[in-house]
Amino acid sequence: MGQMFDFTHTAYIIISLSITGSFVYFGSTKIKSQGNKDIVLKFFALATFFLHTSVLWVDFLKNGQAMVPDNVLFPIYFCNLSMYMLVIVAFMGNKSSKWFKWLAIMASYGGIFGALISLFYPVYYLGAPSMFEWGVFKSMVSHSTMLAGGLWLLANRYFKISTQNIVVYFIGLLWYGLIGIFVNFLFKVNGLHDPNAMYLQHPPLEDVPYLNAVTISILMCLIMYVTIKSFEWAHKKSLQKNMTLSKA
Repeated sequence: MGQMFDFTHTAYIIISLSITGSFVYFGSTKIKSQGNKDIVLKFFALATFFLHTSVLWVDFLKNGQAMVPDNVLFPIYFCNLSMYMLVIVAFMGNKSSKWFKWLAIMASYGGIFGALISLFYPVYYLGAPSMFEWGVFKSMVSHSTMLAGGLWLLANRYFKISTQNIVVYFIGLLWYGLIGIFVNFLFKVNGLHDPNAMYLQHPPLEDVPYLNAVTISILMCLIMYVTIKSFEWAHKKSLQKNMTLSKA
């Protein structure tokens, strides 16, 4: 049975993060054409979407019929909505508009946070007979491709990295919350189970009640602030070093 950080889970984290990080780093430096960069972005977006929904076809081919999970039909989880954002951003035509850049910020940071949280705490793996059961494996891989898509947006400067990103991201989180409220309401009025969309009804971990939607949102913004400030500091130092070398 799958357990947190057992050999299979740990091995997947190490291997997947190594492959993802290497591809994004070398790909962003070797691929020069913006058109080709956009093709790679579309690949990650479509791979994430089709892996996420592939459970329907696999289930049907195995059983002759398919049960549709709620998070395939509706954006129940934070990463579900970030996946749709990645698809929208990848296929937007005007990638220089403000509207695109705002959505790209949400798709990028949302995809990174959502993927990492899911990879390090894969609730779909806990208690599963094997990681290679398709429902589990496709979830693992789809979060890896979403992480790659989010990092690709950052590494290839689809938007300017600055602390202003935090404001845009926070506003986006409020929009995520409104969608979560709507999904929860829709399920309730139709007499369905509580989907706990965007973890608005109760925290994701019952043993850690203070880690709720609000505190998780604040933590994400704080992590963004520290990371962006570190990036700006390193970039400034690099520029100063280059200026010193050019004067020498």
